[in-house]
Amino acid sequence: MDIHDQIEQYCEQGNDLFDEDDFLGAIAIWQKALDLIVDPNEDWNEVLWLKVSIGDSFYMMDEYEKSLDSLLDALNYPEANENAFIHFRVGQCQYQLGNIESSQNSLLKAYMLAGKEIFDEHEEEGKFYYDFLSSKIKL
Repeated sequence: MDIHDQIEQYCEQGNDLFDEDDFLGAIAIWQKALDLIVDPNEDWNEVLWLKVSIGDSFYMMDEYEKSLDSLLDALNYPEANENAFIHFRVGQCQYQLGNIESSQNSLLKAYMLAGKEIFDEHEEEGKFYYDFLSSKIKL
């Protein structure tokens, strides 16, 4: 089995654990996949996906600082700035950490990339309230 097959296998295992709400387990598996990537610049798409997944898992555990660190790191990779979900999750982390202006900036980027739907799709988590956004930023 080559490295890319191993990474894919780890990604699938991590996804399964995430779906079972075993966020720490998913992070551990995804970190194993990251450790296999020798040159992150060569495999940036995999690194981006793994860092976003790890950040998402930390967010689900209310570990907002760790989530934010992983997501901000992900934004250093090509095409990340065009991903509405990353900006949305960064905005949620910033909000939870009390960084309201930074939160609004990230949420506005998410809105500009994906429209109002991004908020409707993720409202069920209970961590972000759509009325907060609509009262602060006139959509």
